[in-house]
Amino acid sequence: MSGIINIENMKKEYRMGKITVPALNGVDISINEGEFVAIMGPSGSGKSTLMHIIGCLDKPTDGNYTLNEEIVSEIRKGKLALIRNKQIGFVFQTFNLLPHLNILKNVELPLMYAGFNKKKRTSTAKKVLNEVGLG
Repeated sequence: MSGIINIENMKKEYRMGKITVPALNGVDISINEGEFVAIMGPSGSGKSTLMHIIGCLDKPTDGNYTLNEEIVSEIRKGKLALIRNKQIGFVFQTFNLLPHLNILKNVELPLMYAGFNKKKRTSTAKKVLNEVGLG
């Protein structure tokens, strides 16, 4: 496999007392730069589990995950937070805005975490909102 995201023989199990519940069982996937990917399947098939692992929010029980040729299991927590902020993005079927923030502030929020100053955050957020017809 030679994509930006490479997953080989990924397994994820959840333990509930003495019971082991398999969520992923030997998943292989390679995603190339700029590629659009839809992860689909019936309820309980492991879609959310796979997305959490790809998004560096959870760790597999077994298997290999490399992101930009780095072994994700060897990346420290602080760097994983930066990767989530700068390199990984998901588009979901529904949107999740923070209800106490207006649309502009919701768009500015990840830019704040990325270290943008207030002026740059606001101008970037306004530009993006205009580009999608919400400005």
